[in-house]
Amino acid sequence: MALEDKTEAPTPRRRTEARDEGQVAKSSEVNAAAVLITGLLVLKMTGSRLGTSLTDTMTRSLSTFPTHDIAISDVSTNLVRLLLVIGSAIAPFILAVMLAGVVANVAQVGLHISPKTFQIKGGRMNPLKGIVGMFSMRALVELVKSTAKILVISFIIYTFLMSKASEIIAMVGGSYKTTCATIGSLTYGLLMRTAFALLVIAALDYAYQRYNNEKQLKMSKQEVKDDSKRTEGDPLIKGKIRQKQREVSQRRMMAEVPKADVVVSNPTHFAVALKYDSDISAAPMVVAKGMDYLAQRIKAIAIENNVPLVENVALARALYATVEIGDEIPADLYQAVAEILAYVYKLSKRFGGRRA
Repeated sequence: MALEDKTEAPTPRRRTEARDEGQVAKSSEVNAAAVLITGLLVLKMTGSRLGTSLTDTMTRSLSTFPTHDIAISDVSTNLVRLLLVIGSAIAPFILAVMLAGVVANVAQVGLHISPKTFQIKGGRMNPLKGIVGMFSMRALVELVKSTAKILVISFIIYTFLMSKASEIIAMVGGSYKTTCATIGSLTYGLLMRTAFALLVIAALDYAYQRYNNEKQLKMSKQEVKDDSKRTEGDPLIKGKIRQKQREVSQRRMMAEVPKADVVVSNPTHFAVALKYDSDISAAPMVVAKGMDYLAQRIKAIAIENNVPLVENVALARALYATVEIGDEIPADLYQAVAEILAYVYKLSKRFGGRRA
């Protein structure tokens, strides 16, 4: 099916299958920008403590340099102590960067692990497919994106260095501490500007990824129909199942008509079979009802089994419209039904001694 024929929005099933395959809207630029900005902010807040800790560690290591023979146990002990000190100093930075990467990823695609993305597929190892992919629209977009990043970052670096030219020149002949502080400040400022530029690029890239992913997920009208069949079943089969269910329900209902006490009907359109058993219910129950052809069948079965027929147009319509099969009649119909049952009891010995 040609891509231009795929004009329909993807169904929930299509989205779920694509997600399981790992086809989601995701931009690696968002992760990179989030990690870079988080790392710079953490360095800004903890950089002084980190520098002091590392400086003190280096000073102690050099000032306590042993003058005697060094044993292997001393080397291992000192190395472990040094690693613990350095690790505790840089741990906040590492944890913050890792958390930023996870949060950026979850924000884009949610918490979802797709085992299918780890499966080895022969198509991925096909060199011809790889060569063709180099000249695809996706490769062209990536090339444009990379070129744009290089141009934007180059422009930022150029304008930043030009604006800080006086500070850079002032470093010549300056003290070691002043030079290091100036370099650190300039580097941080440059990286922050670059990071926020990358954040803008990431936002645009994520918007494009969502658009492109939605475009790839679109379906043709036939695919939507096929998906509906897979999800809900073939309409023809569903129709046959519903027909069988109706037939079974009607047979069960018709089997209750001979047990009814009376059938209330109008001349042609409606018929409702009522049964009252004080041991089972507090009020008469509707055991069968029908309209038109089904109403005629109910009346025919009632005649065959000597079930009394009473014509009452208003009551028949009310019972048919308001009471479902197996339910008791509502209180507002008690009087009308009681009168009919009382009338039937008087005419038939079959109901002798029973009360409506």
